[in-house]
Amino acid sequence: MRLNVKNLIIWLLIIAVVVTFHIVRRNSTMRGIETVVTGNDICLLTERDVDSLLIAAYPTLRQTDIGRVEKRKIRQTLLDHPYILDAKVGMSAGGKLQVEVTQRAPIVRVFFQGNEFYISNEGTFMPLCAEHFCDIMIGSSEYAEPRLPNLRAIRLDDTASEHRSFALESIWRLARFIHDNQQYDGVFDQVAMTAKGDLVLTPKLGNTSVIVGDTLQLDEKFENLWVFYDQGVKKTGWDTYKTINLKYKNQLVGVKR
Repeated sequence: MRLNVKNLIIWLLIIAVVVTFHIVRRNSTMRGIETVVTGNDICLLTERDVDSLLIAAYPTLRQTDIGRVEKRKIRQTLLDHPYILDAKVGMSAGGKLQVEVTQRAPIVRVFFQGNEFYISNEGTFMPLCAEHFCDIMIGSSEYAEPRLPNLRAIRLDDTASEHRSFALESIWRLARFIHDNQQYDGVFDQVAMTAKGDLVLTPKLGNTSVIVGDTLQLDEKFENLWVFYDQGVKKTGWDTYKTINLKYKNQLVGVKR
């Protein structure tokens, strides 16, 4: 009986200590921010950038009691940034706000309707960054279509979105295909849509136009191109050909200079 009373007292003391710790902790001022930025090799967002973003949105964040820190709201603020794909927000045992951010990957820099911006791998708008430069494919379009009223609302992967463009969607799909296939990534540095709606690639080496047409059967088109490259272009160079046309099904037409 005495043993049970003793155990009960010990458990009550433990509970009291834990509760006291949590009460004190919740009413203690936050002790700083620990930020980690992960993602692609192209860095458009640093830990300092994320900290500055949070302090700009919440000027008194560093002086806020731990119990009053709105982690869900902070996470949503981060997710609203065009460079951020995902974010996790928590609190360490030592009272520091822990922020882990996954940045988006820009895959093409587009000149479109008088504007210049990046398109992410997910098909979203990313404004240019004055402090960081991305050595990625350049995209442009001569195709006539209605102006997009709100570039920030671009969601090229959303077929229900009103903020879409045939030219942008086509450029994005081709750029993403090249980005996702290591053997093609780095070979081309420009993609353009002509006034007739054809996609045309320019290799980094040479002055050849590779006419892709639309974004259908890209696997097949590029397999044909690579066979042609291995059998001829690799020996003679891209400049041997004025155009290489992949538009037609099961065909590749090379026009020499």
